[in-house]
Order: sequence, then structure tokens, then C-alpha cells
Amino acid sequence: LAGPGTGKTELLSVRAANIIKAKKARPENILILTYTNAAAKAMKERLVNILGADAYNIETATFHSFANSIVLESDEAAEYIQERVQITDIEQIKLLEYILNNTEGINKIRPFRAPYAFEREISQRITELKREGVSPEQFAGIIEKTEPDGAYIEEKHIERLKALATVYKLYEEYKTGKNEHLFDERGRYDYDDMILFAVEALRNEPEL
Repeated sequence: LAGPGTGKTELLSVRAANIIKAKKARPENILILTYTNAAAKAMKERLVNILGADAYNIETATFHSFANSIVLESDEAAEYIQERVQITDIEQIKLLEYILNNTEGINKIRPFRAPYAFEREISQRITELKREGVSPEQFAGIIEKTEPDGAYIEEKHIERLKALATVYKLYEEYKTGKNEHLFDERGRYDYDDMILFAVEALRNEPEL
């Protein structure tokens, strides 16, 4: 709930420094995760000012960069990413536009005269679902059980959500290389997949 400028970075830095000074943990056993590269850099600088050289042994990173390091650098996580390569922004746009152009039953989020009008919002909604750990199958199941309530949810909302569920399902399928018109057989992974792969590997691989 703490917004920008409320002292989150300062608090984490001081807390980590106090733990080390009290000898409750060694620097190399502390991990601090934050949202931006700027915040991670600022934390490292503050820790160096407080602790000196020991601070360089503390791992400070963003959630995505730390997850990406797990996926790319650990043998245990290799099977989760396999041969996939990171999708580019252009490839991601191409993928969504291909789905919008070649999929039936999604007219509620693909207006006839402006088929890409909701493209940015669709991308944002897919990101939100992935960050909440909701798979395409889970999302489709939730929508299937949702009914108009006369207050917040109308029939038109459900129709749009069903169309979004279809796009989300195809987005994940095509990204794995199952559509030769888009990607080679290696497939792609996106920014949010980094965290999902890392979480799955950490849950399933005791050694990791």
C-alpha cells in the first residue's frame, strides 16, 4: 500500500543492514527484491554506505531480473524454459494482431472497423492474469461460472471476458511455437513468463 516516496527502499536497506550487524545472517544469505532497476541500484548504494564492502554480497534485484537469472542460470530450471527465446515487443504485437485477425467468436473485443482498438488493453489484461498466476484454463473456468448480477456484471461484460479468455488461450499456445506462421519451433517466452517459470521451478525442484 506504500506509494512512491514513502521510504520502502530506505526501510529495506536499513533492515538488511541491521540483520547483518546483529549477525543474524551473512550478507550472501540475504535477498532483496524490488520493482524497478533504479530502486535496486539505490538499495545497493545505501547498503554500501552503511556496511561497506560486505554490501556487495547482498543480492538486490528486481523480481523479473532475479526470476530471469534463475531460469537462465540454473540447471534445475532449464526444462521449464527449454529452447524458448525471449519475445520482442514487435513479435508480441504481431502475435496479438495475428490472433485478432484469424480467430472467430471474439467480435466483442475486435470491432469491425477498428480490429486493433483494444489491443493494448488485451495485452494489459493478459499481463495482469499472469501476474496473479491465473492460467488460460483457470480463467476460462472462472468466466464459465460467472453470471450477470444486475449491478457490476452485465451480459456484455461476460461476452467480452469470454473473448479475452479465447485470446489468452491462443496467445499462450502460439507462443510455444505451435503456429509456424509466427515463430519457429523453439517458441517464445514473455516478460511475465520469467516469474512463472521461476516460481514453478522453485516449487518443484528441491535442489534449486
